[in-house]
Amino acid sequence: MMNVALCKRPLAPSGGIPYSLLARMAEAERYIIQVERPGERIDMAAIRVLLGDTGVELDSDYGPVPVNPKLGRYVVRGLASPDARARAEAIPGVRFFADARQEPA
Repeated sequence: MMNVALCKRPLAPSGGIPYSLLARMAEAERYIIQVERPGERIDMAAIRVLLGDTGVELDSDYGPVPVNPKLGRYVVRGLASPDARARAEAIPGVRFFADARQEPA
C-alpha cells in the first residue's frame, strides 16, 4: 500500500517558494554583470539599488570587482532569467556576459 503523504510531497524542496516562482528561477542563468558608472562610487549596495527592480539576483560573495576604476567599470556575479536580463540591460552602462564554470585541468 502506498503512503498518501509521499504522493502529495513536492518533487523538490521549495522552502515555501510558490511553484511559479520556482519555474521562473529554473530559467535563470549565471552571468558576470558589468556596471559602468564613471565618476560614481560603486559598492554592492549601489549595484543592488541600480538593479533592484529588474529581478536580477546578485551573488553577495562576489563583487564588485574593479575592472577599470578610472572608467567606473566594475563586475558582479548574478542570476537572471531572460526577462530580468532584458530589464537590466535596458539600464545604460549595464552589460551581461556568460559566467562559464572553470574546472581545474
